[in-house]
Amino acid sequence: MKEINVVILDDEQNILNSLTRLFKDEPFGIFTTTKHSEALEAISKEKVKVVLSDHRMPEISGTEFLEKVKEKYPYIVRILFTGYTDIQIAEDAINKGGVYRFINKPWDDISLRRTILEAIERFDLRQKNRELMEEITNQNNQLLALNAKLGKMYEAQKEFSSTVSHELRTPLASIKTTIDVVMSETPGQLNDDQKNFLNKAKSNVDRLSRLVNDVLSLSKLESGKEILNLTETDVNIIITEVADIQRFVADKKGLYIKTHLSGDIPMVLLDSDKINQVLDNLIGNAIKFTEKGGIDISTGVIAKEESVVIKIKDSGPGIRQEDIDKLFKKFQQLGDYATRGTGGTGLGLAICKEIIEKHCGKIWVESGQSGGSSFCFTLPAKKREENG
Repeated sequence: MKEINVVILDDEQNILNSLTRLFKDEPFGIFTTTKHSEALEAISKEKVKVVLSDHRMPEISGTEFLEKVKEKYPYIVRILFTGYTDIQIAEDAINKGGVYRFINKPWDDISLRRTILEAIERFDLRQKNRELMEEITNQNNQLLALNAKLGKMYEAQKEFSSTVSHELRTPLASIKTTIDVVMSETPGQLNDDQKNFLNKAKSNVDRLSRLVNDVLSLSKLESGKEILNLTETDVNIIITEVADIQRFVADKKGLYIKTHLSGDIPMVLLDSDKINQVLDNLIGNAIKFTEKGGIDISTGVIAKEESVVIKIKDSGPGIRQEDIDKLFKKFQQLGDYATRGTGGTGLGLAICKEIIEKHCGKIWVESGQSGGSSFCFTLPAKKREENG
């Protein structure tokens, strides 16, 4: 038995008989009646997609009937049969009944059949759209719930990292002090093996202390607890100071550090200590991964962005393109672990990124495997009332 998709209401039985014959070979079933109550009952029980009603009915007008259908079943497509040309009827049918089409009597079989098929297709498309929208809404709600859950987990993780880091500081300081005392040979003389073991222990304690300090620093930056102490500063002065300190480290490796500082650099609103930390990290990394040649540090102005740009370029081996996106993420380190001379915490560049973004600037890297990498960052030259 065919599924009833079309309900037809008309007060003339011969018209209903004609329509039954017209649609007898269609894949869908139709229900015809001269009573609007029977039509409403059929709509409530069957999977009706289209309702076609004559306008002039003895108990209720077609417009009123379609209005009732619209109120209870707004997604059903509604069509009005009428044998009269009446503008008011048309207006009421559109405004109250939400009619999809008008069909004049007498009708053309081909046109009527095409109209009904189009109406069914319209219903199916709208139904599919509703299902898709419902699915999208459900997925969005799931994503929102997941994001909220991840947010809580992230906050808990930050709180845990901060708490654990604070708790580790005191015992680490105590261990380091104890090792220093023993290595000073105040308690007694040490042999070479003992000194070697203690040096390894001290090196690992120092590395763990750096990790703890970096975790604390990053946690404060991410949580917004780290307040920037902004003052108008000549960034060239900070670069010169950091480069002079790092030059001693570079000299030991036979590397040069050269500065190319523009004289047109405007004053920048920044936290000197934080920018010092960024430069120290970037120049330190450049020295660490450069075996010959050296490091060039330059400044300039990006006029259209009203920004100062700082570039630290090394003559090292370069960075693979697939690794560049990982650089500013937590616990990501440059180079191959097996060939890395000194272990870092993997948080230095993540901290740099947080600091620069707190200053409303940008940080990025330009590199290729052919050799050399440039770590660049910008700082807005315009005054700001807030530090973000």
